[in-house]
Amino acid sequence: MTKADSRKAFVALALVSFFWGTTYLATRIGVQEAHGLFLSSVRQCIAGSSLIAFMWIRGASFPRGKALVQTIIIGLMLLGAGNALMTWALQYVESGFASVVSASGPIFIAIFSHFMIQPLPWSPKLIGGMALGMLGILGVFSNYLDSFDQSPNFALGLLIMFVATLFWALGSVFTAKWKPSTSLLMGAGLQMFSGGLFTAIICTFFDWDQLVFGQLSMQFWGSILYLVVFGSFVAYSAYIYVMEHLPPAQAALSAYINPIVAVIAGAFVLGERLTWLTWGGMLLTIVGVYLVNQCFKTAKQKMLEADDEVLQLDKEVV
Repeated sequence: MTKADSRKAFVALALVSFFWGTTYLATRIGVQEAHGLFLSSVRQCIAGSSLIAFMWIRGASFPRGKALVQTIIIGLMLLGAGNALMTWALQYVESGFASVVSASGPIFIAIFSHFMIQPLPWSPKLIGGMALGMLGILGVFSNYLDSFDQSPNFALGLLIMFVATLFWALGSVFTAKWKPSTSLLMGAGLQMFSGGLFTAIICTFFDWDQLVFGQLSMQFWGSILYLVVFGSFVAYSAYIYVMEHLPPAQAALSAYINPIVAVIAGAFVLGERLTWLTWGGMLLTIVGVYLVNQCFKTAKQKMLEADDEVLQLDKEVV
């Protein structure tokens, strides 16, 4: 890879980190005027249908049969449940706090992967990483204990946020397990649209007054525009470029930068809390997630080495 390509890849990494980090802020602003499920359905349906149309015009094939079913199911888990519920939770919790909780996703992915894909060795590094991640979340959470008295829906927001993180982790595991055979961007568009359509169907069980809090202003539509253009199109395209041009260890850096961007953006724009507990808890969570990811990489490398040994034995037998 040339120096120019390397610079472009790191610029793309910076874009991913910034835009995905600020989606929490944009969502928090949008849910001030509409229910989180409504906002999520509008965002995902617009982004998904646009991406599907774009890829279809470019000649990308539409998945069929098993690949189509798997793509839709993953979309329902990641976006119809994970993203939609997190968007709903942001009605009741601050964007920076939500980003730190979301950053703990790999910890739950490790647990689900252990039972659904490949048992992970419960090494001190893995256990320590999980413990640090949870301790970090508790540290940030302790900064919001007074919210139980100040906001009657804070506890509901915590519950919804926790369930959203579990669904996102579950969807990520099924993505790794199934690996649907379809174009990456076409698959992403189908996941967005299926998740958004499912959420839109759920919204039909609500009264309009429950979905929209008064008249939708430019604040809401500006939030939608930002989430669709920058949170979905620009950031996702940049992420694919990063994955194609940088090693996995460097590409994964965005996962550690996103919550930092979200916390700073929330504090700067909305005046959200930014204390030593926030910084300390976020640091512990990031370190914990890093250790868990390292265990994933080690386990994957051992699996590849074992496969190579089996292939070598087969050649010797032949």
